[in-house]
Amino acid sequence: MPDRHVAVIGASTSGLFAAYLLAQSGIPVAVYDQNETLALPSRTLIVTGQLNQVLGFVPTEAIVNRVQHIELFSRHASARVSLRQPDLIVERAQLIHLLAARARQAGAAIELGYKFLGLERDGDGLLVRLQNRSRDQVEHVRARFLIGGDGVGSDVAQAAQMPGRGSVAILQARVVLPPAAAAETVQVWFVRQDTPFFYWLIPEAHRMAAVGLIAKDQGEASEKLRRFLNEHQLEAMEYQAAQVATHQPGSRPGKRIGGAHVLLVGDAAGQVKMTTVGGVVTGLRGAKAAARAIIQGTAYGQELRALHRELTLHWLIGSVLHHLASADYDRLLELLNTRAQGILETYSRDEMTQALWGLLLAQPRWLLLGARSFLRSHRP
Repeated sequence: MPDRHVAVIGASTSGLFAAYLLAQSGIPVAVYDQNETLALPSRTLIVTGQLNQVLGFVPTEAIVNRVQHIELFSRHASARVSLRQPDLIVERAQLIHLLAARARQAGAAIELGYKFLGLERDGDGLLVRLQNRSRDQVEHVRARFLIGGDGVGSDVAQAAQMPGRGSVAILQARVVLPPAAAAETVQVWFVRQDTPFFYWLIPEAHRMAAVGLIAKDQGEASEKLRRFLNEHQLEAMEYQAAQVATHQPGSRPGKRIGGAHVLLVGDAAGQVKMTTVGGVVTGLRGAKAAARAIIQGTAYGQELRALHRELTLHWLIGSVLHHLASADYDRLLELLNTRAQGILETYSRDEMTQALWGLLLAQPRWLLLGARSFLRSHRP
């Protein structure tokens, strides 16, 4: 019966990064994932340049493109933002392979084909029950810390009787990059009648792009994406789908059980920006906070304070944006003046706590739009 100081459930980006950081500090750690291999489906992601800062290295093998511009379109208006630090287009499967290799090199064990079954108190620690799928037998691991990096609908959260997370559906199609699109430019369309979020075109390189949207469920996403592709004369080469957790302010991603601790990271913890439903960088920040809490013996909630502020702010902004009408989006883009544009060019989506007050001072009329949205959302 192995005695692990830390057991990580889920070979996600956040789970693997936490294991990598812990192993670097000499803490015994093992990652358990129910899949037999790490041959995961491809998925094109767009992340900010903060990815490099959080990781502490540049994940060159996983980066397929860098984009310098974002073009925004509403029904009757448009705007363009040029980024001082380019956004990175990342292939998720390659990022996971890279993090797994780094974790192994640092000394972490990665055990594939192990399904998490449950946990129970065991003295000052936890007894983690796992099913070895290749042998079809139940095995037990002792751990002082259990990290849940097992994504939406986390089994670890359920076993620890922690609140579950809501989710939204992401669907995107890989298409040939349209002649009118540029390889260094992301395009975003606000189509209020289709989604409270937006459609996007993410160029993977000079030939291919990913076009997608966020919706309540995959059925709704499929119907609307097919219509959008037809309107823009785009043909899907393949589809990439995912469920992404939603952030809930006030939720606690950590729990003490006896002398042991359960820490949720990434989608399992709802560490997702609700303006864009982006969770790669924020999930990695959550993993870093969990590893720091274990290494330094500090409280996980204390280590999460800065990230929690960022995610709560995104939740608030997202709540306002989701109640804007089509005409409001037109006005939002029309009011993007030079000062506000400069702030958006300087600060990334993962630095909103640093950018917000500057944006509102640069364009105070956005406050009026926000007030209208707030009143609209609270009408009886």
